[in-house]
Amino acid sequence: MILQSLLQIIFYSGMAFLLNNIVLYYAITFVRTNQLSRILIIEDEEHLRESIAEFLEYEGFKCLQAPDGIEGIEIARAEMPDMIICDIRMPGLNGHEVLKELRRDSRTSSIPFIFLTALIDKSDLRQGMNLGADDYLTKPFLNEDLLSAIKTRLDKSSEILNRFNDLRKSIAHKLPHELRTPIVSIIGYSQLLIDRYKDENDPTLLEYSKAIYDAGIRLNKMIQNFLLFTKLKLASAAPKFKDDFYAEPTLLSASLIKSIAENIALRYGRVNDLSFKGTDGVIKISLNEFNIILEELIDNAFKFSAVKDKVEIESIKTSKNYTIRIKNYGRGMSEDQIKSIDAYVQFDREQYEQQGIGLGLTISSKLVEAYGGNFKINSKQDEFTEIILEFASVDLKDGLNFQ
Repeated sequence: MILQSLLQIIFYSGMAFLLNNIVLYYAITFVRTNQLSRILIIEDEEHLRESIAEFLEYEGFKCLQAPDGIEGIEIARAEMPDMIICDIRMPGLNGHEVLKELRRDSRTSSIPFIFLTALIDKSDLRQGMNLGADDYLTKPFLNEDLLSAIKTRLDKSSEILNRFNDLRKSIAHKLPHELRTPIVSIIGYSQLLIDRYKDENDPTLLEYSKAIYDAGIRLNKMIQNFLLFTKLKLASAAPKFKDDFYAEPTLLSASLIKSIAENIALRYGRVNDLSFKGTDGVIKISLNEFNIILEELIDNAFKFSAVKDKVEIESIKTSKNYTIRIKNYGRGMSEDQIKSIDAYVQFDREQYEQQGIGLGLTISSKLVEAYGGNFKINSKQDEFTEIILEFASVDLKDGLNFQ
């Protein structure tokens, strides 16, 4: 146990440092490319708004228009433009309130933002810059000034975006190899030690060998989760890279789900606690990542419930949706705990001994959302927890992905 804990602490510290720096780098440097740039114009003066749009479209940009702040926020979240040009003084939500709202949302927080203002007020300028505005233009302005401000921002973005792409490729291809190579050696050599000492009268060395092997298996899973979580974080902050989670229609058989559940139940010595019923379904998801979702959620269902407490798993197919329900009658979660679910968060760890670092539930929910599904938690403390995964069903005529 001491060896396992030491290995986990070393690995966790290093990976947490790495991930935090990746996310920090990304948060500071990520901006959007100027290829096929889409610009959202939020301006209550219709004539000015349409005039700006007409000029920018002539210059090769695609323009989206909003007559007020509320509609502008809705369009920004739905369309994820490459840049926003927004008037400050508008009825309803003013420009500062629009910027503040968009900066709160991780999906829109890094979109470059240029203010239009008819007044030069130092307090307005200071407030806007404090909120994260990228530039100001004072009305009336020349078209050339507007174009220069836009191109300056986008030109500065291109080099940084290339650096980000290099980072992304490194995470996807080089980092997994560098992290997994030593772990494979640890697992492989410890397995050889187990095979050697299991037939010899040396229970101490056999125990140590098994401890190293178990720690290696756990660390390997932690590496996979860290890499997948990093990939999800980058995709959530960079909508244009969500194609990483595109998949062809995949058949999910009830027998596959049942097999995963039975293997986990067997590992916990609780085969009799498992209740399963299901049907086959076809959805757009990577089979490998679907397996990760199921394994994390079903493992949690057994981990956070007691022996003889039922774990119910059900898959249901309708004409529109394919739904998977995982329910355990364990200690449950409060409403505050459900709202606080995030990476590295574990609840009541002081009261309950539990392994892991709190990534499983977060990864599962983000994976479901990355593939266009809905993730829902119903829970009552000290009674039950129910996880519901809902995906759009795919017509069989679209073809299947047999992975």
